[in-house]
Amino acid sequence: MKSYTKFLFVLLIFLGISPQDASTTTLYNNEYKLEMVVEVFHDLEFKKIDNIKLFISHKQHSMNTDLEYRTYKKLFIKELEKLNYVLVDDRDEADFFFEFEYGINERVKFINYPVYKYTRKGDNVIYEKKSDNFEFRIKTKSPRNRILIGYKTLRDVTYHRYINVDIFSSDNRLKVYQGKVESEGKINSLPYVMNGLVYGLFIDFPGNTSINVYELSEDIYNPNAYQKKQNFNMERLMGRRN
Repeated sequence: MKSYTKFLFVLLIFLGISPQDASTTTLYNNEYKLEMVVEVFHDLEFKKIDNIKLFISHKQHSMNTDLEYRTYKKLFIKELEKLNYVLVDDRDEADFFFEFEYGINERVKFINYPVYKYTRKGDNVIYEKKSDNFEFRIKTKSPRNRILIGYKTLRDVTYHRYINVDIFSSDNRLKVYQGKVESEGKINSLPYVMNGLVYGLFIDFPGNTSINVYELSEDIYNPNAYQKKQNFNMERLMGRRN
């Protein structure tokens, strides 16, 4: 993988793509661990109540027909049903309204690196004696010195992926739960990491009022992509043997 990255870097130079953009060589397989922060506040112990009926919706109700939303909704339903919550299609039947939103934002950082100019090794005379036409001198090499001549700025791009969840009581629309999952990484694809973000929210749902940091391997947050890579590596290994 390291040799491939070096090859890609050289290729980009020949193609005229500036290597000063640190995200230029970012690939999908460079985020083996999905790091996330889960922040939860609530004032209701869902675990102590049986047969809770939830109605799931996007925070913007006009988005409820969106295909991306409907795909993510299935992930939430899967996790909620594991915890024995009852999902209903009619708002009037619900005990609580479960609303969520999601998104991804680009974050650009500029990193300054010092640039040095190195001087040649010089001669230090530690002893010298001259007499008529005779000259005696003892020298020692001085170490190579460097001089700061400026800074080089590199542009680094990461992506902030998030889910926000609110739960309201159907009786008085009082908010009883608010949760947030945030993750920052190199993968510019919300669907690629969404399963992991939802998984992180439900590690300890509804949980105590707290902030937790989780790290998921790719076989958990995107098992399909992980399996494809495993199959590809196996096929490549078998090809070498043949």
